[in-house]
Amino acid sequence: MRTRWIGGLAGAGTAALLYAHYVERVQVELSRYTVTTDAQGLPPGGVTILHLSDFHFRADDAVQERKIVRLLELLEPEQYDILALTGDLVHDVGGFPTALRLIRQLQPRWGAFSVPGNHDYAEYSVWGVFDQTWQEAGGATLSIAQLGESARRIADFIGKVLRNDLVRLPVAANDVPAMHRQLYEVGANPLVNCATPVQIPGGELWIAGVDDINEGAPDLAQALADVPISAPLIVLAHNPDIFLDPAIERADLVLCGHTHGGQIKVPLVGVAHTQGTHLTRQEPAGWFRRGRARMFVSRGLGESIPLRFGVRPQAALITLRSGKDLTGG
Repeated sequence: MRTRWIGGLAGAGTAALLYAHYVERVQVELSRYTVTTDAQGLPPGGVTILHLSDFHFRADDAVQERKIVRLLELLEPEQYDILALTGDLVHDVGGFPTALRLIRQLQPRWGAFSVPGNHDYAEYSVWGVFDQTWQEAGGATLSIAQLGESARRIADFIGKVLRNDLVRLPVAANDVPAMHRQLYEVGANPLVNCATPVQIPGGELWIAGVDDINEGAPDLAQALADVPISAPLIVLAHNPDIFLDPAIERADLVLCGHTHGGQIKVPLVGVAHTQGTHLTRQEPAGWFRRGRARMFVSRGLGESIPLRFGVRPQAALITLRSGKDLTGG
């Protein structure tokens, strides 16, 4: 009886793992929302933003390719004015050509804008506890001293996950300026602590972008320095901790990612981890308010570890307009 019970548990666990790796990762949802503002200058029908975040593209991933097909099928009949990319386009730099290929296929009417995420700055790996990339780990040997230090780092890593603190295991730096040049060439304007106006029917909309909190040097004040006080304003940032800055209340809409919605939802506990933000395991994504500002935190499209369970990948179409509050799913 015990053997049968253990075998059943093992079978259920294997089935759940296979589902989390091969099935839920490609079940992209397209969410729709409307957000209102008192700011003047928006067209009568509002401005529709396609918000995509956290691709985490790898060099080779068959599941990833299925996900892209699903996303493009969802977007094929849609029209949107602005494409907003809020970081972590890549998991490793080998995935960057895939990100560029996808961005080329998206057709916003008035422009595309991006901000960097921590994974755009650096490749992360669990092998970082050994000061190695995963490629180097295959044939490497470690000294007794290295093993001791690695054990300390592993214990620190586990403790941070349990406390929902920031976990950093960077092992290689990416050439972010080169990535930004290539993004610009495919029509996506990188915004790093700066803002730009977008000419829209009847007025002007400003888009500001803030650098990543973990690996960059975010400066919201600098990003907003040139934005007219009365202008409609959208702020893009990878990490939702930008919402802790009081200056964020100038924004009408704030778009972020980074948390992946937690990726794995545990009954009675919430999601497994929120990537070290101020958001909780019970509310790792969705809508938040601070003063006039509304922040949307996407569940993202990709994963830091290639698993999703109870937290489907997400793309969002968000319409910003004047009028009565109509935010919805």
